Amino acid sequence: MNFTFSLMSEADAETIAAWEYEGPYRVYSADQESREAVKQEMLDRRSPHFAVRNETGDLVGFFAFGTSAEVGGERGTPSLFGLDGCLTVGLGMDPHLTGKGLGLSFVEAGLALARKAYTPMSFRLFVLAWNKRAIRVYERAGFELVGTVFQGEEEFWEMSRSA
Repeated sequence: MNFTFSLMSEADAETIAAWEYEGPYRVYSADQESREAVKQEMLDRRSPHFAVRNETGDLVGFFAFGTSAEVGGERGTPSLFGLDGCLTVGLGMDPHLTGKGLGLSFVEAGLALARKAYTPMSFRLFVLAWNKRAIRVYERAGFELVGTVFQGEEEFWEMSRSA
């Protein structure tokens, strides 16, 4: 599948904030109260979000680059690179497309965009420790576990790879 990227629009952010995931993945759904905050974060260009479309123009996911994709601790003012110069990546796919074998090509397309646009030395991402489906994709994309972070009761794996 070919993917195209564009800076997040208000309409795209609205659509993504309304996505509803099933089962244990429901944790990725924004509840009604948090949707406006999610939208505003997606529109903040200091830590840019990109809408991802397939070859027919359908919105299929998003990528976030920078501190808005980090987990744990106080993030402070949104920015592209963290103090260590690593580019943090966050992503999500339309819940109707998850689990269909598109994950690796989706991740690789987002990393290619980031390499071209931002020339990072390395990438970092955070994933819920129980999300084995996503972890398999990230490992296939070359990410390795480098630590764990807790946000409330949830354990996240911090994974990284060279750019």
